[in-house]
Amino acid sequence: MKLAPGIAICVVLVTTSCAMALPRVGQRPEGICTRDLNLWGNASQCSCTTGDVYNERSGLCLQGDNIEQITVQGAIIAGMMAIGGESTGFSIKTPEGDSYELILTTADQDKFTRLNGMWFEVEGELITIDSVKIKGRKAIIADRIAVLE
Repeated sequence: MKLAPGIAICVVLVTTSCAMALPRVGQRPEGICTRDLNLWGNASQCSCTTGDVYNERSGLCLQGDNIEQITVQGAIIAGMMAIGGESTGFSIKTPEGDSYELILTTADQDKFTRLNGMWFEVEGELITIDSVKIKGRKAIIADRIAVLE
């Protein structure tokens, strides 16, 4: 039996779309930004290149509209540093060894500095940050944070 080309293409697209659920990729804005600082310590508005949308929580221009929510549990690591400032300064490390940078409000940053090493559950949007030196940094824009006992 011979399949019509349209049917074969449809099957490939359905298979591909299910496997391609990737987090949005964020890059620093190259356009003009407002001079204010919001609760996340970023400008409230910035202009991004065509197709990207500025996210005031992360301070990044995010590509696409595929929002992937994630919940992880692990130990908070505060005070991280990287060459060129390519770090949010905070991360969570899971028992499985996965590590995610955390994008937090400035108030939460102050709290986590004092709670370094404690176990938390963090829920939020998973994104990938592309920087100059480090490509593909996994990060969570924190929506909910809970202490684990």
